[in-house]
Amino acid sequence: MKVVLVCNTDGALANFRAPLIRALVAAGHEVVTISGSGGYIDTLRAMGARPIVVEFSRHSAAPLRNLGLLRDLLRLLRQERPDVVHSFTHKAVIFGSLAARLAGGSKIVATVTGLGTLFVRGDAKTRLLKTLLVWQYRLLLRPDQPVLFQNPDDLQEMVSLRAVRRKQAVLTYGSGIDLAEYALPDARSVAEARQQLAQETGQDMSNRIIALFPARGVPEKGFKEFYAAARTLSERFPDRFAFVHIGLIDTEASGALSAEEVRANALAQGVHYLGYKINARDYMTAADVVVLPSYYREGVPRSLIEALALGKCLVTTDMPGCRETLIDGWNGFLCGTRDAASVVSALERIDADFRETARPRSRQLCEDRFDVRRLNALTFGLYGLPAPEAAQG
Repeated sequence: MKVVLVCNTDGALANFRAPLIRALVAAGHEVVTISGSGGYIDTLRAMGARPIVVEFSRHSAAPLRNLGLLRDLLRLLRQERPDVVHSFTHKAVIFGSLAARLAGGSKIVATVTGLGTLFVRGDAKTRLLKTLLVWQYRLLLRPDQPVLFQNPDDLQEMVSLRAVRRKQAVLTYGSGIDLAEYALPDARSVAEARQQLAQETGQDMSNRIIALFPARGVPEKGFKEFYAAARTLSERFPDRFAFVHIGLIDTEASGALSAEEVRANALAQGVHYLGYKINARDYMTAADVVVLPSYYREGVPRSLIEALALGKCLVTTDMPGCRETLIDGWNGFLCGTRDAASVVSALERIDADFRETARPRSRQLCEDRFDVRRLNALTFGLYGLPAPEAAQG
């Protein structure tokens, strides 16, 4: 069987769909990826996929550019003649699904990876774009194709807006994680990661609670709230916390902060901003608590799923996608949206006893809800394939 995976970026496929790609290849199926190029083409090729690059222009709503994307996708799908076309993210879902429908002959599957800023901001332009997006879903998706959602709120909202039909909506709980690659770190691994972080930041971490903010520098990820909480707690408890931010400066994102703005905020508010890290897991291993005060309308944030796998306690918002990763007061604490004071209150409640108690709880929640073997088995079933061997045991 030939499966084509369509996504706006190659990085999203390489980072979030690697277990699916590997499972398909291991089962003897041909995998073709169609995406933009962001430096992960060789990574996809090494997994056994055959990558094809297309210009997606992630934030453009220009009709002519989108028609060009549709033309390119239709041409490629007619050439490839796949058995399955599976698309991820809004633009790829809409135009990938339509191209597959026009090309004919393929099963069509779509995954909505979060509703994004169109469902957060309330200005006139955003409302117009949201209405346009909903109508595109209504008109361009085939009514019988499965549409996967990563949290129940997104599913319910898109059904209530009549963007999709309830009978075609499928709940997955995130993009899944390969737990074999995320062993629960032992005390020695944590100590080594903390020592490495201390050397990089120049701050003694031995008796501090390390609070990690793993996110792009955009307001909706909770940037201002994390930084404001860091300043308050650093002034209130000078020797208790260390605040670390790792993440990309996303210059394409609407409202994104510049590198200069992020660094200026870090200097002013007592945060170690360390930039984008390919080895983000090492920093998460060092952390005591992972903080994401997001109001972005996430699917389920990958960073929080990884934090669960590594046994970390969490502080995140009571928002769709985020709330699925913790039970308030059990393995972390929920905070309010756009509310730095509630982030402060949540972090003040975390002590050594709570961190130790949360450790196995977070791991168990990850195993119960986010194990990629379950998602792969579901996805294979939608493709009309038997479950991969790793999911059958």
